[in-house]
Amino acid sequence: MTNMTPKRRVQIVCAAFLHIPLVAIAAFALSEGFASHVSILTVCLVATLVSTLFVVAYIGRVMGAAAAMSPAK
Repeated sequence: MTNMTPKRRVQIVCAAFLHIPLVAIAAFALSEGFASHVSILTVCLVATLVSTLFVVAYIGRVMGAAAAMSPAK
């Protein structure tokens, strides 16, 4: 197993949580007929990807700055 930093773990968990609405909409679309829900799935996919990129970058910046401010061990 690789040695992940706390920052990387927080980024992965937040990115996973951001995909929950996409999974819920996809499950609904599959149960109701996928073809009629392609447009909302596309919008949700794009929104999820963009928000994931922003959140992961933000967490990296904030936790990187916090690590730089903490005393060295």
